[in-house]
Amino acid sequence: MTLFLLLSTALAIEPVMEDIGAGQLNWTTMRLEVSARSDRTVGAWKNVRVQEQDALDRLEPLIEDAARRVRFDPQRRADDLLNVEDGGVPASVLRRLDDGLKSWRVRETRYLSNGGVEMDGVLEVHRWLRPMLLSQTEAARIRPSSSGLTSGVLIDVRHLDFQPCLAPELITTDGKSLIHPSKVHPDVMRRKTPVVYVRDPADPVAAERAGDAPIFLIAASVSAECQLTLDPADSKRLLDNAGFATSVTEARVVIVVAQ
Repeated sequence: MTLFLLLSTALAIEPVMEDIGAGQLNWTTMRLEVSARSDRTVGAWKNVRVQEQDALDRLEPLIEDAARRVRFDPQRRADDLLNVEDGGVPASVLRRLDDGLKSWRVRETRYLSNGGVEMDGVLEVHRWLRPMLLSQTEAARIRPSSSGLTSGVLIDVRHLDFQPCLAPELITTDGKSLIHPSKVHPDVMRRKTPVVYVRDPADPVAAERAGDAPIFLIAASVSAECQLTLDPADSKRLLDNAGFATSVTEARVVIVVAQ
């Protein structure tokens, strides 16, 4: 039992976090977390309900501002998707994104000893932006079969200035797309993000997503924040692997980042 507890502690690896606006985005769980505080008083007395509502009113615009800053893909942030003038997003998808931005929830409310109120809000980023991801997939896609030579793909980018996004892309040196949300089966995309981010390949989250026999790759370069390029040798090794196509279709892809 003691050994098990020690191993569990050793495997408790910190998630990939990024400060975005007034909040933090957990790229490992794809949750945007924002806090707001109210010390508002009414007359000579502090009213808890007034403070709760004030904290709630403060929280909503902070969450929306942070959410709009989330990187969606190598070229766009969420704000670009919500900007009607930019175009490129189907009207039905745009309506769902607008509605989804309001789907955040209050995770915790704390009543401070000095009389103030703190409130934490959480937005599930994958659930919110899923309509845009699904709009890029092929509805009739059939899962390819494989010989099981690999259980997933693990890409190390810790040596690069890589910035996580919801829909990253991996390409060859001649521009051929190897990993992209459009290659993920829609049924899988409804349940999973296209990739998962970890800080250490030993993270249990990596094993859960990529399995116990993933193919290991080291990205050669990065462009446009979250577009990765493989060198020719690794590109060939990936394309020659019989299980690669299935790994991408099933979103069994892990990216190891430095932050």
